[in-house]
Amino acid sequence: MLPILASCLADGSSDDSPVIASVGGEQLTLAQALNNIPEIALEQDTLQALESYKEQWISEKVSVSEARRLGLQNDREFQEKLVRAEQQLLADMLQEFILAENEEELTISRDEAQNYFQENRDKFILNERYIRFRHVTASTRSDIDNARSELMRGVDWETVLERYSVDPELQLRQSTQFLPITLALSDIPMLNRYLTVIGISEVSPVHFENGRYHFVQLREIRNEGDHPDFDWLIPRIQEWLKLEKSKRITNAFKRNLYLQAESNDEISRMDEDEMETAVFNFLSN
Repeated sequence: MLPILASCLADGSSDDSPVIASVGGEQLTLAQALNNIPEIALEQDTLQALESYKEQWISEKVSVSEARRLGLQNDREFQEKLVRAEQQLLADMLQEFILAENEEELTISRDEAQNYFQENRDKFILNERYIRFRHVTASTRSDIDNARSELMRGVDWETVLERYSVDPELQLRQSTQFLPITLALSDIPMLNRYLTVIGISEVSPVHFENGRYHFVQLREIRNEGDHPDFDWLIPRIQEWLKLEKSKRITNAFKRNLYLQAESNDEISRMDEDEMETAVFNFLSN
């Protein structure tokens, strides 16, 4: 229900949701708040996230109101910062416009990524050990013990997660990815150490940290110096090629703008000697 409400706002629909706060003549509606709060915060504790955002909004509006009362919006420094912010925002939006106009060209197919991989295979050599593993996090000792026992008995991985994991979708998605051994669960050092010593398909002991119970199971290893599999490189190659295309398209567009402005005599500049003289005279005064 919450994502639907947020998406309705994003589509420009009228907002008739309840007003949850007001300062002066400004109002904060429930839909506006939901639309601005990160989804992960809403998933963890919707009411707490709303309460926090509401108080932050009130504090900000009170501060802005006081700044306006003092006339700070008329300060020269404020006006200069406002102009710089406007210019940066316009430049950013122009870049977004350029990329949106060339959206089809920025689509990187699997074949295009595969061709790049084949032509540059020697560039794709692992500089450290990579692993793929399963990680289960449960809220109680009985849940983690049951999860570990069922996994070792051959119960389907997704079933184990659905029954016992505190975040089954996330942990299922993570179990399909390869990570450098140095980054794998680096925030839980004991689990990282288990991953360095257990064998393929072996399940680690249970570890308690941050109020939760955990264990890991090693699934695959890619050693340093190996060529990684193309399938798990696809997203990275596609993203990199898209980024490179984006840079080329944007730079070409801006270069054309520059040349057009130059041909229309819209650009003037000091030459190097004039710059040197101007700097000397300015610093001498």
